[in-house]
Amino acid sequence: MTTVDTTWARPRLRANVVLGPGQWRGGRLVHHVKDRETGWFYRIGPREHFLLSRMDGTRTLDDLAAEYAEAYRRRLGPENWQQLFGMLHQRQLLDGATDPAALARLTESAAQGAARHRRRPLSARFPLFDPDPLFDRLLPRLRPLFGWGFVAPALAAVLALVGYVALHLPELVDGVGRGHRPLAAIVAAVVITWVIVFLHECAHGLTCRHFGGRVGEIGVMWRFPLLAPYCKVDDIVLFTPRRRVATAFAGVFVSLLALVPFAAVRIWAGPGVLYDLAGTMLLFGTATAALNLVPFLRLDGYYMLSHALNLADLRADTYAFWGRLLRGGPAAVAGYRRRDRLVHAVYGIASVVFAATVLTLLVRFWYASLARWIGPGPAVAVLVAEAVLLLALAAVVARRSRRHATQAEA
Repeated sequence: MTTVDTTWARPRLRANVVLGPGQWRGGRLVHHVKDRETGWFYRIGPREHFLLSRMDGTRTLDDLAAEYAEAYRRRLGPENWQQLFGMLHQRQLLDGATDPAALARLTESAAQGAARHRRRPLSARFPLFDPDPLFDRLLPRLRPLFGWGFVAPALAAVLALVGYVALHLPELVDGVGRGHRPLAAIVAAVVITWVIVFLHECAHGLTCRHFGGRVGEIGVMWRFPLLAPYCKVDDIVLFTPRRRVATAFAGVFVSLLALVPFAAVRIWAGPGVLYDLAGTMLLFGTATAALNLVPFLRLDGYYMLSHALNLADLRADTYAFWGRLLRGGPAAVAGYRRRDRLVHAVYGIASVVFAATVLTLLVRFWYASLARWIGPGPAVAVLVAEAVLLLALAAVVARRSRRHATQAEA
């Protein structure tokens, strides 16, 4: 194709193509584009987003060129249009210029890509069902729960719950430490915990659906050494930062809200099985929620912080920032915004301090336990062997991650 096709004189994106707001990644502003028909996500720059967002079928190429020149003080030449329309044709994004066979190939490749990244040695996903039909039936009934008339008092109840647990923490720890619970109480605690975790994931999905996104799947996720439900909310990249934060927080919010009845049982019920069960749920439930909010683990708190800062991937960008800084000095990171330089510097240092503190505590605890069982010398030998094994495993995982990243870019 040497010239722009005349059928694209008033270009319009297909109705299933959705453009997301800008996010910062590696010092650059990027926008996500989703083709809902094929399932593909694409990343484009702000200038491409400027043009695509105006391809609504009402503007001619001259109109687009004039608006672009006014915004960027630069005229688009034939080669620029050729490159842009070549990309749109390759990805089948323009209305009235699609090839069914090409769309089918794109859909198949998107599904294959998702399946390829679903199974890894230390992490895997096992989809169970498509939740969108269920969420579509539930949302009309649950819509009032997304308004401040419910959210504000619910937040107050959650804060009161956290305060109650903090004030009664020694009592709750002592109650759990006594042990020797009936088997029925243990089974009930496990079942209730799984129900709450499932509600946690559904809260992410329902919030995503409420904001207009689609939820790809609900399933069970293996992340060594844990097994837990998950909800795929990839469309979150198409939301504003505020809505992304709300979607990420919804899970912890619902998890804590589900513990409020157990606080009522502790307050009004007398000693007994229900009293002990409520104490167990309050202690472990709030501890799990607190862990979820730690911003150095890739859990809800981490994603909330990333979204609040409008960064696509805080941890990956921080690694890249420090890599450039250590290799090339301050000049190598001069392209980052001043705010992002500060964020990445502080987050990187805080991450190292957090990891070192956790690792030190774990090593001390494990050494003390081993030393009691097998003696100090063998305990040190076991710790060294474990360290070598973990480093080798980390190297293997890092190599595979780089290979997957290379394949994804290709």
